[in-house]
Amino acid sequence: MSKSNSKDIHKKLTAERESLVAKLNGNDLSIDDSETPDPVDLAVRNYSKNVLLAVSENDSKQIALIDEALERLENDEYGHCQNCEKAINAKRLAAIPWARYCLDCQSLLEQGLLDDE
Repeated sequence: MSKSNSKDIHKKLTAERESLVAKLNGNDLSIDDSETPDPVDLAVRNYSKNVLLAVSENDSKQIALIDEALERLENDEYGHCQNCEKAINAKRLAAIPWARYCLDCQSLLEQGLLDDE
């Protein structure tokens, strides 16, 4: 992989990471208990909090995948499937720069036929 391509990927991954961190920092999961809400308001608040928690968990997982991709980039392992070690398709990496597996191995993973490391 060329140095300029590597720098572009690094910039893209870093920008995505910063965006996710900013999004996580903006999620206020606190509940204002200054008033006793009616049951419907309480249910809506709890539902909203659960949705935010699920989104935050997904964003946290994505940040971890981006960190792994940045590490692979530093170790000259980026762009190779972590299972079969074949090159990951460039279009796949353009769409999902933190991809760890080629399409075939990703399909195996989704079918439960491959252990996720």
